Amino acid sequence: MNVPRAVLSAVSRAAPLAPPLPHGGGARNWRSAPGGGHQAPDHAPHLVRPAVETGLRLACRFAAVVALIAAISLPGSAQAGDIQGDGGKVRLLYNEPGTNSFPPFVIKKFALDKKYGFELVPIAVGTPQAGVNAMQSGGADVGLFDWITMARVQNAGVKLIGIAPFLIWANTVIVPANSPAKTLADLKGKKVGIYSRNNLDWVVMRTYTHRRFNFDLEKEATVHEGAVPLLRGLADQGQLDAVQMFNSLTPDMVASGKYRVLATIRGLIKELGMPDTPFLMYAVDSKFATAYPARVKAFLAAYREALDILGKDDAVWVERGTIMKLQGQALTLFRDEAREDMMGKFEPQTEADIRKVFAVLLETGGAQLLGIDALPKEFMTLAYQ
Repeated sequence: MNVPRAVLSAVSRAAPLAPPLPHGGGARNWRSAPGGGHQAPDHAPHLVRPAVETGLRLACRFAAVVALIAAISLPGSAQAGDIQGDGGKVRLLYNEPGTNSFPPFVIKKFALDKKYGFELVPIAVGTPQAGVNAMQSGGADVGLFDWITMARVQNAGVKLIGIAPFLIWANTVIVPANSPAKTLADLKGKKVGIYSRNNLDWVVMRTYTHRRFNFDLEKEATVHEGAVPLLRGLADQGQLDAVQMFNSLTPDMVASGKYRVLATIRGLIKELGMPDTPFLMYAVDSKFATAYPARVKAFLAAYREALDILGKDDAVWVERGTIMKLQGQALTLFRDEAREDMMGKFEPQTEADIRKVFAVLLETGGAQLLGIDALPKEFMTLAYQ
């Protein structure tokens, strides 16, 4: 049970009616402790107080207890502030082996959806395209997409709107530990595993090889597209020379000694001279957000509290990590990095920075690579934060 801090403060300020007398009737001061506590000054109150003072303190104590009972009994009490949903469901898409599986896990574990007045229904999907299909068919209310995918979906007529960031650039490109590859240029003619041709990581990789080495990685490599668990299995079998990998799985693969990181997407972004922005964001259908604004705000309040818990509670990482078969040093490395990468709110300059990144990608890769020639006028909003 979460008791509001203000109530606890009120109770603590209401001093007990009278401290118990020391055993044996001695005159030891009630503030001192056996074995050395500090001695009270000579002007400390006597153990037996005047009746008037006792009566006043009794009234204060009674009032504080009444406030405590009221705060615990009333729904939507102070611990959830003014943010309360309408009791309805929020169907949230997530990827089981991804970092994005942690927030819904924490929300359900700590009943944050109940606290903020809605019911979270997590729905697992294996690929970004499966998530897009779920949103298009009305099978989910909230999805997690990179902003280029969201922009494409908007242009296709599905009016998604970004409501909160999740991760800054965090994923990697890994190769076998004994690979001679030193840069992405060395992947020409090699077998490369990716989890989606439409995802932003792949767009950045292609833009990087085009700009730095004057070739298109899509055309110069043999590309295998599939869900991350499948890609990892193919890599373990020696059938891939390089693999796009989630930040949640990279530490375990590197810790095994079988793989090393060839490049990070964040590093590629930096070399291309682009700002470090969130690349994954939560998105809702605009109609859903318009119809249920309180529910959307409640979901984001629960999400932000889940991030706060993930920022402090090591045990919850172990619990969820065990389910994902992450443990030991790999889990510690992942946890520490993810804590730095996760974001709870858009900053005022976020949209402008994303548009700068898009401009560089468009200039280098062109509309054919990106799938669009312009970002929608409105693809994200701070209105529900």
